[in-house]
Amino acid sequence: MAELGKRKRRFKFSFQVLSLLMIMGAVPWFGYQFISEAKQFLDSGQLISQEQFGRSVANTFYNQKKSLNLSLAAGAPLPKTYLSTAIRVDGSKQDWQDQSYRTTVFPQRVRFDGFGFSVAVGEHSDSLYGLIDVRDIDPDYDAGAINGFDSRDHVRLEWVNRTGSIERVALVPQQGGFVAIFRVGANWRRDTIDRFNKAPIEAVMMPTNKGYAIEVKIDKAYLGQKQELRFSVFDGTTGSGLSSMGTSKGFHALNTSSSEANQRLERLAKSVSYIALYDINFQLRAQTKAKPRANRQPIPTTLWGAVTGLVDEAMIVLLRMSIGIVGDAIETQEEILVAAAQGELAQARWSSFSGGGFLVTAAPVLSDDGSVIGIVLVKQSTDEILKLQLNSLQNIVLFSVIGILLISSFVFFLFWRLAYRVRKLRIETANMVNKEGRLVANKMVGQVDRDDSIGDLARSFSDVVSKLHEQQSFMATMPRTLSHEIKNPLNAISTSLENISDYPLDDEIKGYIDIAKRGLHRIESILSKLSSAANLEQALTNDELEPLDLNHFLTLYCQHQHQLAGQKVVINYVGIKNTALVQAVDYRLEQALDKLLDNAKDFQRQGTPIIVRLRADKFDWFIEVENQGEQINLDEADQLFQSMVTLRTQASAGGDGHFGLGLFVVQTIAQFHKGAAQVSNLKDGSGVCFSIKLPTQF
Repeated sequence: MAELGKRKRRFKFSFQVLSLLMIMGAVPWFGYQFISEAKQFLDSGQLISQEQFGRSVANTFYNQKKSLNLSLAAGAPLPKTYLSTAIRVDGSKQDWQDQSYRTTVFPQRVRFDGFGFSVAVGEHSDSLYGLIDVRDIDPDYDAGAINGFDSRDHVRLEWVNRTGSIERVALVPQQGGFVAIFRVGANWRRDTIDRFNKAPIEAVMMPTNKGYAIEVKIDKAYLGQKQELRFSVFDGTTGSGLSSMGTSKGFHALNTSSSEANQRLERLAKSVSYIALYDINFQLRAQTKAKPRANRQPIPTTLWGAVTGLVDEAMIVLLRMSIGIVGDAIETQEEILVAAAQGELAQARWSSFSGGGFLVTAAPVLSDDGSVIGIVLVKQSTDEILKLQLNSLQNIVLFSVIGILLISSFVFFLFWRLAYRVRKLRIETANMVNKEGRLVANKMVGQVDRDDSIGDLARSFSDVVSKLHEQQSFMATMPRTLSHEIKNPLNAISTSLENISDYPLDDEIKGYIDIAKRGLHRIESILSKLSSAANLEQALTNDELEPLDLNHFLTLYCQHQHQLAGQKVVINYVGIKNTALVQAVDYRLEQALDKLLDNAKDFQRQGTPIIVRLRADKFDWFIEVENQGEQINLDEADQLFQSMVTLRTQASAGGDGHFGLGLFVVQTIAQFHKGAAQVSNLKDGSGVCFSIKLPTQF
């Protein structure tokens, strides 16, 4: 169980990071799924809603045969479109894309590809617009003199004016899109009637793949109230003509829509873009005016407004692509009208020439006997559903961004907290070892109580530190233990030598006894030094710092050392005139200076003095001990102040042993006084200078 618990803690941090990454990756995925479900829901809702609406509109015309009965015999009324905007008369069929399904084809035969034409009529303001699309495989655009029209391709247009008279116009296509307009009489000759004072008609021609198309504009002031028209097309090559009335001499009436049906549709068209009513022969009987597309608000000129506008446009394009707006308006509408004429409710989507898309529903209108007597066509722009989807998409994106920001902030806080804990662990670990590489604590305090990977690391460090501290404590007490254990046999040896000396011995044996005594003396000196160094740090904790004048202290100290050295060594003191106050323990400083003087005496060049100097820095006093002799390698200078490190290759002249404890004692005493011990070579290259830095007492 313990091993299982450790394993869980070991992988806990990794599991947290993996979980956060999975959550961050899941937010956009959930957002996309929500958008997809919302799109399907809105699309299905619109389809169902429009299906029900189409059926309800069809039910309002249930069994209304009178409103829907039209004959396809010669002279059938021509459908007229109410145009929301004026059409530019340039001969192009492009302007008639949305109205082309109201086109009437002559002759009225199924799949007829011979000579013929089609007519589409629209009304806007005070003008009538028409598109006459002629199928002629060999059109004639000869620009020669025109007197008669029997040998020329032309279009004949007739209408009843306000006085009841018949006006006749011949439209002759010319090269470059020009159409010659002639006012003619009943025999269709140009010299039988006067010219118009002001032509009531404009016309422009445009060649097509199957012939040519003529776009016309007629002033309604020249038409009668019934708006009666008749179209004929004449082929000069074959000498044959084709009339929209066939063999009949009547005219087509344009006002074919039912007033009652129009009123009903206008009342029902509150929530949709367009409603149309067709009879069983696909003739338009009533329709509502197409609602203009809502103008988009201008994009603000600010940078934020420009960015949000571009984002909205991109989202709308993506949504239109996802809705799947396919199909052509003309072909698709014909297909669903045919399907509805067979008694089925049909729906489709298509794109509009003016942009956007539409959802179209065709519902059959039934009679009492169940037969189809008409068709209701409902067309609804997809702009509304696009707006709803755009709002949903914007909300999803907003919530996703906020969610990702929150998660990122949480992840950032988590990793910042982890980094902070690791930094604290690093600082605590670094502070556990002093400059000399000795441990100053026996365990870790921070992070050891945390149940995660960093807590495991801290506990591992703490165990290592505890073991190292035990080893260090053992090594620190070893000199005292050795001193205690070795002194007993040394005392026994010393006593035995003294007892042997009491007996009469020859000179050779006495010489050996003296050598043994000197060896015992050296061993006792070594044990004393080891014990003193080991007990120094503990002894310093009991000392108290007091004000001390370094100048006065060093003057007396150097005089005393000079007297002890006699003529062998010259010790010169270079002091100052003022006092130099520090917080210190005088006999500890004396102990450190003794070590430095011993070191200087051992390495000085014979016949050169030892100089003890006191100098001041900004905030510190420096006690310097200089001797002339061999210089040291400064790269190894820091190691000189460590325990058991020495550069001596042999014992001193006095025969005392050296184990690198002197400078270690100097460094320990200097640090106790909040200072440091340093070493450098003299600038002139003649020797070495050891110094003790002590802070000034202000």
